[in-house]
Amino acid sequence: MDIVIKNGLVIDPENKIYSKLNIGIHNGKITAVSQDDLHGNEVIDAKSMIVTPGFIDGHMHEDEYDIDKDEFSISIFDCMLRMGVTTAIGGNCGDGPSRPDLYIDAVDRKGLPVNFGLLVPHNGLRRLVGENDKYKKASKKNIEKMRNITEEYLDKGCLGISFGIRYVPGIDMEELLTVSEALKKDRKIVAAHIRDDAKQVIPSAMELINVGINLEVPVQVSHIGSMGAYGQMESLLTLIDNYKAMGLDISSDCYPYSAFSTSLGETTYDDGFLSRYETTYESIEIGEDEYRGKRLNEELFFKLRKERPELITIGHVMKDEEIDMAIAHPAVLIASDGFMHNFQGHPRASGTFPRVINKYVKEKKLISLYDAIEKMTYLTAKRYGLRNKGGLSVGKDADIVIFNFDEICDNATFENPSLPPNGIKFVIVNGKVAVKDNEILNRNLGKSIRR
Repeated sequence: MDIVIKNGLVIDPENKIYSKLNIGIHNGKITAVSQDDLHGNEVIDAKSMIVTPGFIDGHMHEDEYDIDKDEFSISIFDCMLRMGVTTAIGGNCGDGPSRPDLYIDAVDRKGLPVNFGLLVPHNGLRRLVGENDKYKKASKKNIEKMRNITEEYLDKGCLGISFGIRYVPGIDMEELLTVSEALKKDRKIVAAHIRDDAKQVIPSAMELINVGINLEVPVQVSHIGSMGAYGQMESLLTLIDNYKAMGLDISSDCYPYSAFSTSLGETTYDDGFLSRYETTYESIEIGEDEYRGKRLNEELFFKLRKERPELITIGHVMKDEEIDMAIAHPAVLIASDGFMHNFQGHPRASGTFPRVINKYVKEKKLISLYDAIEKMTYLTAKRYGLRNKGGLSVGKDADIVIFNFDEICDNATFENPSLPPNGIKFVIVNGKVAVKDNEILNRNLGKSIRR
């Protein structure tokens, strides 16, 4: 065997394992899970530590890929790896590469710090067909073109399609349904940043739910914290549970922070946002460059929104108790929604998964460690059809995290969002050690995830 992990407490929710066992790895796969003594070329003594499947982030925003230079601008992927993520899914909120097929081909050619799959980003489709006005309804001809392109990308391995309805308010039900029809062949997932939040979150969720009902495809309500953590969370979770009980394959995800993040020029900040969130300009913080850490006032808001619309912002407007409610719900997955520009942005990109264990398992005791691991591994793998990820069965890909439960905690802050966590001792990607004690030893072990 190439690597043997001994003496650790193995937590594998896919197989309902919670015992001290030894794990053997060979040629990138798990080859043994046993109480017997195992021997290998490298032995990791995990005594007093937890051994779990690598964390899976089903909703993040990938680093850019330059097609002409054939290179990735690595930022968030390093942060993912250091916090124990071994597999990530991008193309979310409808945002991502217009050629997702070329992106995942480059992953296999060059490698990434983590394994990576893509949803077809709807905004990229709009760019390809020349629908550049986000407030305008697309033509029937271009909607049909987008549907055909989507089918092509799905056939090349994309995991589903993602819409950013909030960010492209010109989308109507015709566009949602026609483009999403491409999912029916293989019953792949439709995910969305829904049209509106706060007091309008329920009708906005229903718009997406109706896509799933009409097409009989799985539905993912993205980052429900940033959509409903303003006093509507109980109603939103109840709505999702109701349609689940009626047979709809529907789920959601949440990150463990009460502040959202988006670019200053996005439609989130169109007229009326202050009353929608019942807040002031001072609740909005700039997350990068020379304005990093600065809170806005009315004058600076309009100046920067015009001159620097790409700036990352952080909106400190959500309710902590509503985030708690979402994280505690047994069917809500953990996902970061992280994005970064040159290691600047929101701390969720570096702290989400350790923070769930530290804050919600150890401090608040809202969920058990087993349930937290399930939300961060098996449930996400199952949701996106990742058959070789999310578990520790013999034959699975050897993506593994080893951490000290007493030590694990997130260190990333709004002032320093890229700080790695404490307590994660080893991260193994495809059978090789990628991280040891926060030091990245190999950042190109990741492969594309296709379905």
